[in-house]
Amino acid sequence: MGSKKYAGIVVDQTHPSLDKLFYYYIPDELAGLAQVGVRVQVPFGPRSLQGYILTVDEKVDIPEEKIRPIKKLLDPAPVLNPSIISLILWMKSEYHCMLIEAIRCFIPPGLRLNIKKKTQRVAILQETDSLEDWIHQVEARSPNMASILRILEDEDRVPVSELLNMTGASQSSIRSLQKRGYILLEEEETYRNPWLAPQSTVVPPVLNKEQIHASRVIGECIQEGRGTVLVRGVTGSGKTEVYMKAAEEVVQQGRQVIVLVPEISLTPQTVSRFKDRFGESVAILHSRLSLGERYDEWRRIRQNEVSIVVGARSAVFAPLENLGLIILDEAHEDSYKSDVRPRYHTRELAAKRCELSRSILVLGSATPALEDYHKAKLGEYRLVEMKNRVEDQPLPPVETIDMRRELEMGNRSMFSNELYRALLHTLKKHEQSILLINRRGYAQFVSCRSCGHVIKCTHCDVSLTYHSKGQALKCHYCGYQEAYPRTCPQCGSKHIKNFGLGTQKVEAELQQLFPAARLLRMDYDTTRRKGSHHRILDAFERKEYDILLGTQMVAKGLDFSNVTLVGVLAADASLNLPDYRSSEKTFQLITQVAGRTGRGNKPGRVIVQSYQPEHYAIQYASHHDYTGFFKKELGIRRQFTYPPFSHIIRVLITGQNEKEVVQYAKNMLKWIKDKAAADEALNSGLLDLGVYEAPIQRINDKYRWQVLIRIHQGIHVKEAWHRLSESLIHKFYREDITVTLDFNPLSLI
Repeated sequence: MGSKKYAGIVVDQTHPSLDKLFYYYIPDELAGLAQVGVRVQVPFGPRSLQGYILTVDEKVDIPEEKIRPIKKLLDPAPVLNPSIISLILWMKSEYHCMLIEAIRCFIPPGLRLNIKKKTQRVAILQETDSLEDWIHQVEARSPNMASILRILEDEDRVPVSELLNMTGASQSSIRSLQKRGYILLEEEETYRNPWLAPQSTVVPPVLNKEQIHASRVIGECIQEGRGTVLVRGVTGSGKTEVYMKAAEEVVQQGRQVIVLVPEISLTPQTVSRFKDRFGESVAILHSRLSLGERYDEWRRIRQNEVSIVVGARSAVFAPLENLGLIILDEAHEDSYKSDVRPRYHTRELAAKRCELSRSILVLGSATPALEDYHKAKLGEYRLVEMKNRVEDQPLPPVETIDMRRELEMGNRSMFSNELYRALLHTLKKHEQSILLINRRGYAQFVSCRSCGHVIKCTHCDVSLTYHSKGQALKCHYCGYQEAYPRTCPQCGSKHIKNFGLGTQKVEAELQQLFPAARLLRMDYDTTRRKGSHHRILDAFERKEYDILLGTQMVAKGLDFSNVTLVGVLAADASLNLPDYRSSEKTFQLITQVAGRTGRGNKPGRVIVQSYQPEHYAIQYASHHDYTGFFKKELGIRRQFTYPPFSHIIRVLITGQNEKEVVQYAKNMLKWIKDKAAADEALNSGLLDLGVYEAPIQRINDKYRWQVLIRIHQGIHVKEAWHRLSESLIHKFYREDITVTLDFNPLSLI
């Protein structure tokens, strides 16, 4: 009998005091089975908890009498790959989360909830030398039964449901064959299939010069086993074919691929293209799958039954053991950043995972994040530029309309005269249009014209949004809603009205202007149901609708050959956000949505409506000039020392008692100042530090203040502030006040 071994276990509970390894000894009967990555059940005080083994040690510095045994293993094999453990530890230090929060990212909810595995009945032909006699005996009575036996002659085991579909037989035929001893019936485990769309065989197109060059650069990195490649390709330049070529090369080497898209709405098109090329070796992972589907796809991946995983942000956690390539399509998108703990950025996490597994990271975008393009220009990434569309299709011309002039001409509609005429012309030609508005709901707010009172959420410091369906006012932060008031609750006036622009309001005006047009709306409200993204885009692709109206989700990744017009309403809305990235977001949004047209044989046209058409973000976007925008924006960032020339750290403090939250924030500020003054690395790296009320002062009855810290670039400075941040989280932990720390937040709202 060997010496006793000890397991360092993280228990499945989210509390700061439990954020460490607890040691248990491994009983002899579990020796060899209790490995790193295995899920176990352990005694914890009077309770029994689930946990995960992160280390196995020969000895520990704990008195023997205090160490209890592991109760049992919960799975026959590790649920966390050994390579994932290093990534979990990195996430804890980089994103200041608890170990269990990082672990849960890699574990499907269905596993933790012990969801039942799906089974199906299968029929198996009994061994016999008299099969033809059996078939002859049953054929006169039931041709269907004979057909079942003939199918089973060619197949070892066939699901009963498939036999019934193929032969038209009934369950009584199956029972009769079983009773005669001709077949056996067994229960067999099967997977829930989240992808029921038919697959088609596609012949890969011949790549053009730019695609061949991009593929060669990525191929060199694949051969070297390291590197990050930034592919800046204009919309329609054929980046997806480059991705598939790279994936093919990696799969041929026996390694695996993760393909990430920023929105669930983009998953169907991407999955379809990869399924057509790579068949059943493609798995899907995203949050809109059912618990069972997600669990089964995770098991397929974990058991090495797939080569490629396609999905949204969470697919970066796919349990692949032999990873060779991660692709981030539309890598500039904000949706790659998690807004709940752990607050990871998928790009950073993918880069670290590639580093640990000697894999390649490919970032693709028509409008790369400024930080990424800056790194590529500095030589930290390999840069590939694809400046032309496939088959030399021209980029669509972009016209900017000054809505101030429209008002002067007496046009108070949300559509300029030019956009109205363009929509009418497109409808007459039986072509399709996409209209983008970066807002949801019917109108932005409801206000009294007598006293100026704006109807606000009772739980948040934000105005309620009017939704015409149900005549309701809704809060887009906490979900609160109330009925539309007929009189002002402040002064009693009947002069109360909705103002601003929302998707429902645009839809209503479109119906008035173009009553014969078939309209399709795509926003959060219409895509909440499972499969709704796929149904909407599928219907539009089949030309069942003339106009697709939507929020940001219609701006990226969509490819419809019959779309010849794109209209952008309120293009400058994002310019007025309290965010140093507002110009970049505006440029990216206009450029991306402009790329949705002119992708087929018909020329496209883009009309951008703005009250600030002279702004450089809109001007550069209208000329498809990414490099011009990059130089202008980088100069401004350098002047004011904003990222990529600095890091921003945001510490958000929320609680129900406003006075306590304010005092807490001030105490934290003083503590940080004292620590920085006493530490040269902290002090030398500090650019500025302050405490402020959050732009939205209250959400869901919780007051919000924030400490903002800006520090110089540099690995030693960043590491010093990471160490301070870890201490801060433990120092300022309280049950009634939440402290949220975010390095390089995408929003300060």
